[in-house]
Amino acid sequence: MNYLTNLIDFHTHLDQYNQKQLYSELEHFDGIIVSSSVNYNSYLKNKRIEQNAPYNAKIIPAFGIHPKYADNVPIDLSIYDTTCNQSPLIGEIGMDFCWYKDSTPLQQEIVFRYFLEHCHQNNKYCIIHTKGAEKLICRILEEYPNCKPIIHWYDGPLDIYEEFIHRGYYQTFGCETCRSKSIQNMLLKTPQNLILAETDNPESEIWLGGNDSSIFLINKIYQDIANVLGTTLVHVQEIINSNSTQILKELKL
Repeated sequence: MNYLTNLIDFHTHLDQYNQKQLYSELEHFDGIIVSSSVNYNSYLKNKRIEQNAPYNAKIIPAFGIHPKYADNVPIDLSIYDTTCNQSPLIGEIGMDFCWYKDSTPLQQEIVFRYFLEHCHQNNKYCIIHTKGAEKLICRILEEYPNCKPIIHWYDGPLDIYEEFIHRGYYQTFGCETCRSKSIQNMLLKTPQNLILAETDNPESEIWLGGNDSSIFLINKIYQDIANVLGTTLVHVQEIINSNSTQILKELKL
């Protein structure tokens, strides 16, 4: 594989890494990483990583409450208002009726809508988890037209995906791209100006049976996307980096 510099991973979880391993890897990483949070403490850890990262690696922490943790929040969600205002984008948020059934659907929706309202009021990007709740999320998002959704690792009904594309939502493609025909078909249907790359590491590649939990997996993701699109690695880098840069410019980062 040819190795690139100036890589952009638009969704991962740096706070979940062994921190000694992480900082060792960051010393050799050239690019930008959006590190999503799953709860408040996760966000604080991502902020510390941002502050301590070497100059060659730009870390962008995003604050969010993952649906897994929707039942573990204060009743008054306004406690998070200041943190939301400080976070340049929001994530990881969403709903999940497949993997996280212990988190009640109603509470998931309450937390999800809290963040969407913030994004709607501030014309803000948000990274959204949709597993098993695609149709409901699609309907809810209509109520928050100023939100700027980035749909993370979509592998749901095709008609909902096509609606997301019609609305112009960005889509992240990651470590399942090389393994899933349905994701490959969706990638081929996706306008190039809506394609982003993610690793969702350190756990996702291992969960799928792979062995690379490092931040460098993003290089392979670029190659996987190139293979599906039938184009060169350099061309995919141009596509992904152009799309990512457009978002980061809007974030003033």
